[in-house]
Amino acid sequence: MLYHVQLIKGILYPNTYLYQLAKAEKITGLYIRFLLLLAAGAIIYLAAAYTGYGMDIVSNEISNVSNEELETKKLFVGIGKIVWGIVFTLLIFFIPAIFYWTLMDTEFVKLLVMQLFVLAVLLIEKGLTLVLQISFGLDRVSSPFSFGVMTQYLTDSRLLIHLAGTITLFQVWVIFFQYTNLKAFSPRSPKWILLIVIIVNLVGWIMTSTIYYLEFEKLI
Repeated sequence: MLYHVQLIKGILYPNTYLYQLAKAEKITGLYIRFLLLLAAGAIIYLAAAYTGYGMDIVSNEISNVSNEELETKKLFVGIGKIVWGIVFTLLIFFIPAIFYWTLMDTEFVKLLVMQLFVLAVLLIEKGLTLVLQISFGLDRVSSPFSFGVMTQYLTDSRLLIHLAGTITLFQVWVIFFQYTNLKAFSPRSPKWILLIVIIVNLVGWIMTSTIYYLEFEKLI
């Protein structure tokens, strides 16, 4: 059976997508759509830099440097944002697929298709979050999609707040989506699959929240 990757139909009709992909012997349209999402990731992070979001490290130096040096710093930070958008896309597309491939008895290309849909949804989330941040001045942990807002009322721990801010409704969807896909692709026990999916995503959340907590950009 031939399966042609269609992101919109796959998101709107997940049961049909999953049935067709599980039965597929040949898959087409995967890498061209990945390249489109790669470009989308770079554009979203470029838009963030263009609108000034995440440029605090430059803004704080306005009174300390010349206009020429300030513009140079803005250029390099903007380039860094684009590079990080590309890196983010590559990480989401390949790393979980590699982990699941080593632990599950399933085809790697089907895992890449799964991650392509995950990537599309996470880029939609980033785009929506960016619009909210620009429109209402919200920081990352105050996104209405995340659990960061609620956590800020429960604790003063910045690390826990950043971790909760990383866990969003979209991330919960990712866990459910990956679980249902892997359960269809792999002969492994559903409980074991769910455990692995939770662990993989938890590691990703911890790494992301730690990066924001330590504010690596200020250490460079």
